[in-house]
Amino acid sequence: MHANEGLIILEYSVGSQLLASLRSKLVQELGYGTHATIDPIVKETLDEVLDTAEKIVKPRGMYRILPVLDTDAEGVLTRVGTIRSAMFARLLGKCTGNPSIVFMVATLGNELESRCGTQAPLYRQMVFDSAGSILVETVADMVEADWRGRLNRLGFQYSLRFSPGYCDWALDGQRLMAASLNTEKVGIHLTSDFIMIPSKSISAIAATARQVPIAAPCSFCKKSDCLSRRSTDGLRCRHDTIGESISLGSTTPGRKST
Repeated sequence: MHANEGLIILEYSVGSQLLASLRSKLVQELGYGTHATIDPIVKETLDEVLDTAEKIVKPRGMYRILPVLDTDAEGVLTRVGTIRSAMFARLLGKCTGNPSIVFMVATLGNELESRCGTQAPLYRQMVFDSAGSILVETVADMVEADWRGRLNRLGFQYSLRFSPGYCDWALDGQRLMAASLNTEKVGIHLTSDFIMIPSKSISAIAATARQVPIAAPCSFCKKSDCLSRRSTDGLRCRHDTIGESISLGSTTPGRKST
């Protein structure tokens, strides 16, 4: 059998553990050391963004798992369309045992951006933007942890995440992501240039099968100076912190299946 499932929608709350982690990472991101005194104006903005995250932001995610119909040298065919990436097709070609594709998105919604305001001072925009980037990455890790858990129970392995606009998958791959998930269900829309709105949103795919011997195509990519390059064995990268992130969830996520 394939590991394909219906559409899963996840809703999260921002609790005390996640806020503490967000604050710690945000302070480092803004260039303050562990014992440094934070500028009072920056601290006020930092407190505001954390309060907004806790009281207003409602992170959401969704995913579904669809079987692979065919592969060739240029891409991977699914029933919602073709993933036009030779590198991902090559990775999938190494997989055996009912290969499928995980499609996923995560988003914070518009609340954080709206509270900041487009005419805000630069320091305020920087704090809100950094907080949103850190938080949405954590939410994406939580969504990934959910589908990883399901696949583990089914005895399937999986690759690392792979997103439109990275490696050789063009940004217009966002159209396939939107179609595969009906992302409007969680408030994500695409511009004519394939940019996701809200901007603090992440989309990705992953390969899954009974055997996935290579977790990322970096192991057979010759672009050694790529900033997103993962380790040569394809098993981990610097952002692969799923075990750390999932422990920060304050509650069991709400779930809807369609």
